[in-house]
Parts: sequence; structure tokens; C-alpha cells
Amino acid sequence: MRKLLLRQIIYQPSLFRAVLRLRLSKHVFKKSLFKKMRGCSDQESAAWVCPKTYVKSITISFKGQEYSLDASDMYDAWGSRRLEYPGVIRYFGCNCFDKTNCQLRGIFADGAATFVAEWRIIDGRSVRTVFAFDDDIVDLFMKNIDPPEYSE
Repeated sequence: MRKLLLRQIIYQPSLFRAVLRLRLSKHVFKKSLFKKMRGCSDQESAAWVCPKTYVKSITISFKGQEYSLDASDMYDAWGSRRLEYPGVIRYFGCNCFDKTNCQLRGIFADGAATFVAEWRIIDGRSVRTVFAFDDDIVDLFMKNIDPPEYSE
């Protein structure tokens, strides 16, 4: 049996180095594991080419709490790029208000297009609130990778 794990990315954004940790697990794509993807082809010339990888899990840890983020339908999301090029671009942003309430944003690319996702952790429960390929939303996230901060 061959090991599917390609790499696990541990990311500690510089703003949150002491308290936030992001773990992303990327695996080799296997068509038999995805019913809705069975029509794709391994042939590069096909109209619908199968992805090479998929994100199996995204987990963040903050102040002793660990949360799993919805990583469904995230294919060929990273390639070989780093999650941050200091002073140029960050592909993940986060604002945590306390240990059970956070907002996170990520920018991904599947080779054909760029897509974005946003998650919220509310009272300790994680939900993906945005998953979009729309150019306007991608542009908004690229200019504002950190979710907005709200004050009462």
C-alpha cells in the first residue's frame, strides 16, 4: 500500500507566531475515492482532467483549541508554492477574537483558476462561509487577506 500523504504544511503567520498554528494536509488524488469525480480523465488532452492532489484536511490551533476546517472540493490547491512570501503576499489570513471565535481566509490555485475560501469559528464550531472562483471575490481576498475586525 502506497502512502498518499504528499506533504503537511505547518504555517505560523508572523503576526500570530506564538499563538496560531495552521496545518494543511495534501494527498495524491485517487479517482475511486471521489464519486462525483469519476468522469474525469488521467489524459492531459481530455476535456476534464483529474486533479493531481486534494486537500484532505486543514486544522488550526489557537490558544490550546484545535479546529478542523472544511476542506471539501479543494483540488490541486497548492502546487509547490509557500504559504507566504514576506512583504509580497500571504495566502492565509486570520483574526481571532478569543479562543472560540475566529475568522480565516485562504487563497488557493488549482492550476486552471484561483479560488478562495473563508471560514468562521463561532462558539467553537467551524463553518466555511465562502468558497468562490469569482474574480471579484478573489481580488477582494488578495487585497484583504485578513478578515475584518469588528468592535462592539
